Amino acid sequence: MNKIVKRYLVLGLSLLLVAACHNSKAPKPVTLKNTVTEKPEDVVFGNKDARATVFMYASYQCTYCRYFFARTYPELKKNYLDTGKLKLVVKWLDFGERPKMLNALQAASCISRYGIYDKFHELMIVNPAVVFTPKFDDLLDTIMEHNPVIAECILDNDNYAYLRGNVSEFRANKLTGTPTFVMNNRAYKGYYSYENFKKILEKEFQL
Repeated sequence: MNKIVKRYLVLGLSLLLVAACHNSKAPKPVTLKNTVTEKPEDVVFGNKDARATVFMYASYQCTYCRYFFARTYPELKKNYLDTGKLKLVVKWLDFGERPKMLNALQAASCISRYGIYDKFHELMIVNPAVVFTPKFDDLLDTIMEHNPVIAECILDNDNYAYLRGNVSEFRANKLTGTPTFVMNNRAYKGYYSYENFKKILEKEFQL
């Protein structure tokens, strides 16, 4: 394969990726069989008393989930979360049953409830593979040492029943792929730019 052909193949794949990330077609939601509800262990972004709720099934190792938080979330936070119109309830998933990742997601749940979650979240968005390193173990040890409530929460994980429950309800609703957003019990799959996400919000909540 010559260099020119390779160059066009790379360009074509890049254009397909951009098109997938910025889909301008009207999204087609799927009505769920089972109602999605908020749980105490969920990670909540925004005012807990906001009048509208968007549920998000996500994985830190999902590229498009990280795109959402890097590209869509800042404007969403500014215009909807910080103004009290909306809250984003994240249900973290790990399909691989990996102890290190399950422990990291348990920590995310605990830190979001009893500590300062922003920096931990940023670390996981930038480099989710960090959970498999000794440095991450040291970080958790430091967090737990300085906050006994978080330590108790992380250690008392009930064999990760909450996290496994997220995967079970995701599959029970026959959902596939992350991120998946649920609004008014209708599921929207995939990454959306802020403008496209805003259109969905206006359709679902008239915000």
